[in-house]
Amino acid sequence: IWGQQAKAIQGMLDFDYVCRRNSPSVVASTYPFTGDNKQKYYFGQKEILIPAYKSMAKAFATHPEATVMITFASMRSVFETVLEALEFPQIKVIAIIAEGVPENQTRKLLKIAHDRGVTLIGPATVGGIKPGAFKIGNTGGMMDNILASKLYRPGSVAYVSRSGGMSNELNNIISQNTNGVYEGIAIGGDRYPGSTYTDHVIRYQNDDRVKMIVLLGEVGGVEEYKIVDLLKQKKVTKPLVAWCIGTCADHITSEVQFGHAGASANALGETAACKNAALRASGALVPESFDDLGNKIRQTYDDLVRQQIIIPQPEVPPPAVPMDYAWARELGLIRKPASFMTSICDERGEELNYAGVPITKVLESDMG
Repeated sequence: IWGQQAKAIQGMLDFDYVCRRNSPSVVASTYPFTGDNKQKYYFGQKEILIPAYKSMAKAFATHPEATVMITFASMRSVFETVLEALEFPQIKVIAIIAEGVPENQTRKLLKIAHDRGVTLIGPATVGGIKPGAFKIGNTGGMMDNILASKLYRPGSVAYVSRSGGMSNELNNIISQNTNGVYEGIAIGGDRYPGSTYTDHVIRYQNDDRVKMIVLLGEVGGVEEYKIVDLLKQKKVTKPLVAWCIGTCADHITSEVQFGHAGASANALGETAACKNAALRASGALVPESFDDLGNKIRQTYDDLVRQQIIIPQPEVPPPAVPMDYAWARELGLIRKPASFMTSICDERGEELNYAGVPITKVLESDMG
């Protein structure tokens, strides 16, 4: 992990624990503005120490088994940070959380990463999640959402989206209508994401543990048409449920720029409606609206169950994750009696004094 992100790291460790991992997924963090130290976290009820390094080189040398880096560097420093990480051959995946990364810098990183066989996720992403195994940063939300969406064990459905917020919605929709998520990736909202829909859909197609695929595209760009070509060429044969959000833009007379940098239609073919029509014509399972997406996923899943391509397994409850004291107190779940604390120290064996007054007199006189 690059950066001082204690809350995100603790969230990842809690996810590891609820997935019944034997050891934490996070082995170290690095931050150039502090010295080497160890930081305390929880793994279930057990307190553990995770090393933090000033030098990225020392971090990778000390932990040669680490192949994934998550960088929380800001848009001002993320280019240099990722450039340095790409120098280490052990790295296979880098997740870039920062928004607002200049497009020329992103394209340079894409070229270098492609030449070295490294997968980039982001920029402008919440990351991704592999239920039962690992999650990136704050993906999946709070623990109650993770448990409700059954992300603590793998399902049979893999998805890819641009939006991190909508990926959490997909977790919810898929968990309610199928046996759960196998893997989910939010590629990021910039016009030049580090990895594309195509990269991940092809991975899912080649993974026998994935039985169906969900694609959530959006207005702007033409990446969805590459999926159309894959469907026409029969390179994607698994059931693909797809929907492109942003159809409301067609009903607005002025040009619309949505929240993502790439979410703006600069031509008719970049509109969500045109993409949905093309996906439907190529064989994708496209609902009539986003409200109907869950029903389309449910129908597809039920068909696979009837064909015995998916065989539902008995649900095993996850282990309970202890709640932090501060959070439990904020929710009103616990209470603690008031305590008297003093910093007075006198080890001579005589009665403690406060400003020259015996402590018993202070208490008896109700002075403190």
